[in-house]
Order: sequence, then C-alpha cells, then structure tokens
Amino acid sequence: MAKATANPGNNAKGKSLGLSKTAPNADTNAQDGASSSSRVSAPRKRRVQKRAEETTGKIRLTATRLFSERGYDGATIRDIENAAGVKRGLVSHHFGTKEKLWKAILEQIFGLLREYLDARTEQLKGLPPSRQAAQVIGSYVRFNAAHPELTRLMVHEGKRDTTRLRFIVDTYSRPLMKQLRQSVGVWIDADNEDFVFWYYTFLGAGSLVYTMAPEAQSMFGFDAKDPSNVDRHADFVADFLVHRGVDKLMAAQQAPAKKNGKKTQK
Repeated sequence: MAKATANPGNNAKGKSLGLSKTAPNADTNAQDGASSSSRVSAPRKRRVQKRAEETTGKIRLTATRLFSERGYDGATIRDIENAAGVKRGLVSHHFGTKEKLWKAILEQIFGLLREYLDARTEQLKGLPPSRQAAQVIGSYVRFNAAHPELTRLMVHEGKRDTTRLRFIVDTYSRPLMKQLRQSVGVWIDADNEDFVFWYYTFLGAGSLVYTMAPEAQSMFGFDAKDPSNVDRHADFVADFLVHRGVDKLMAAQQAPAKKNGKKTQK
C-alpha cells in the first residue's frame, strides 16, 4: 500500500492558515489583558488614595493636638509621626515641611470656624439686634466647646511677636475681628477705644473654660462635653456681653432726652 506523499505546499499553506487563525486571538487576548489590568488598577488606585487620606487625616489630627498642647516649637515632625503611628517621612511626603503642616492645620480649624459662623448667619435674619448678638456669641461658645484646640493654639502663638503670629493675624484673626466689630456696632454701643476690651472679653469668656477644661473639671466638676453645660455657658456669656452693651446704649439714648427735659424746665 503506497504511503501518502507529503505536500510541502499544502503544509506551508496549512501553516499560513494556522497563523492567520491565531493572530486575531492574540490581539483579543492582549485587549482582554489590558482591560483586565485596567479593572484591577482602578480598585488599587482607590485603595491607595484611601490609605493616603487616612494617613493625612491621622497626621492632621495629631499635629493639631500637639501644636495646641506644646506650641509650634515644642512639637517636632518625629513627635507627630510617632504619635500618629505613621512611618517616618510621611509628614514630609504629604505636607513638605513642619511650617506647611502647621499652616494646613490653621487653615482647617479657622475654616471650620468660618463655616460654623456663616451657617448660623442665615438664621439671624428678622431677629432683633440683641437676639442676633446672643445667637452669634452662643455659636462661638459652642464652637470652642467642640474645638478647644483653636484657643490653645492662639495662646501659644499670641505670647510673642513672631512671623507666625503676624501670619495668623493678617490671614485669619483681623478679618474675623473686623467682621465681628461691624456686627457689634449694630447690636450694642461699643466705643472704638473700648472695643479691644469687649473683643478679648468675648474671646476669653467664650473659650477659656474649654481651653482649661481639666482645671475646670478638677475645681468645679465642670464637664465641658456635657451639652447642657455648654448651653448654660452660652446663655451666660451672651447675657453678660449683650446686656452690658444694651444698657449702655439705652443710657446713651436717654441722656439727650434728660438733657432736653432739664432745658425745658428752665
């Protein structure tokens, strides 16, 4: 029985056909691989981003606490990283320098204060001036109860005339003070020369019991986290600051009437 003779042409043709059949599969596989890689990389990116946000959140929270407790000079980058439980070098990686981290903390906390006060400004429409004053003062008290670190930071920085203090004053404190001064002029009669006293009385009365919460707890059993205590404190400060101004305003309004009355009697 004769054996079939191999046909080189047919083999070549077969190989050629075979290659032409596999080529599209290779392209499809490559596309599928790229698509799969894209699907895998997207969740991975989200995980990386989430870890980065968690890390920066820990750093911010810890830096806020240490800067408020120790001051700028008393808190090192190593201290912050150790207390936050993050690897060495991550503060520099995410924030650059200690000064940039410190400024990020200020922007965050003063930003919260602005948002807190602005949100309540809408609630003042239609209220009489004395009620507007009481609402704003009460809002400031409640903000400090929730964020005592703001005043603690300012106590550290306000003791010396430094570039950091001037940065805070120019960027945050003075604009807020001017806004408050304009409002106070509507609420109460505060002389320009006396406003400095009203202003620091407002800051201290609205925050010091939370700034020194451990002492207040030790001496009076005052729980700074108790909402009912915060409400009583807010009412007390508003009553103290507003009524003094209202009484002074009423006295100033009554003075011309009394003077005219005396003239009429003559």
